[in-house]
Amino acid sequence: MNSSKKLVKQLLISTALSLSLPMLSVTHAAENAAMNKATYVVKNLNIGDLPVKTIVPITAKTKEQAIAQAKVIAANKDADIAEFRIDLLEFASDTKQVIALGQELNQILKDKPLLATIRTSNEGGKLNVTDEQYAKIYSDYLKKPFMQLLDIEMFRDQAAVEKLTSLAHKKNVLVVMSNHDFDKTPSEQDIVNRLLKQDQMGADILKIAVMPKSKQDVFTLMNATLKVSEQSKKPLLTMSMGRLGTVSRVSTANMGGSLSFGMIGEASAPGQIDVTALKQILKTVQPTQTP
Repeated sequence: MNSSKKLVKQLLISTALSLSLPMLSVTHAAENAAMNKATYVVKNLNIGDLPVKTIVPITAKTKEQAIAQAKVIAANKDADIAEFRIDLLEFASDTKQVIALGQELNQILKDKPLLATIRTSNEGGKLNVTDEQYAKIYSDYLKKPFMQLLDIEMFRDQAAVEKLTSLAHKKNVLVVMSNHDFDKTPSEQDIVNRLLKQDQMGADILKIAVMPKSKQDVFTLMNATLKVSEQSKKPLLTMSMGRLGTVSRVSTANMGGSLSFGMIGEASAPGQIDVTALKQILKTVQPTQTP
């Protein structure tokens, strides 16, 4: 066994043991959950189908840094999708500059989809905007989309969320509807309800990220993911953050998840791991695809 495989095996075992996680007990449930899922082909990437797709964030502050990071992601075989964290830019509020940069990043990424995200201060991000400003910025982006996927926070003004979702679909842009709790892990039923609400609101991909305070919190997130996967056909992007929640990122396929965040260099959220290590672990633990 080579050194990289040993590292993957050691990380998998240590992570599972740290949570007393039975590594093989959920495989059949995951196989059932993975069946009959909605899938979307974006730049020839099949999102929603196994294997789990990896997302790597562009965390740059400047145009030059963003271009450099995009080139690294484009060249990395283990990175499937790039997330453009617009709120981290020094000029995040300058819509024209953002659009111009987004178009350039899209060209650099070539066959890799681009997910555009403004993470607002309401949900742990850097940009503080009103609901009206949020809707206006995204509407401007969608006039001539530079992205293939757009992150829309579910708890913004509901009328604005519905309008943006409809506009994105008219422009053939997939909606990743999201919710983030950096303080705690809501109850299992609350997590289920939020994800199913996203489905009802027209999301293409359902996303939630929560902060665990205990090992049980991690299981709460994972159990909620499995329950939603049995009730919705939409791809799931769920995670328990921080080091404690790392196992949720690598075992997501076993719970019916379709995507997971990795990193190259700087993380955009606590608990992310290197995308190459993530891809190797996902290949190890995810269930066999149904022919």
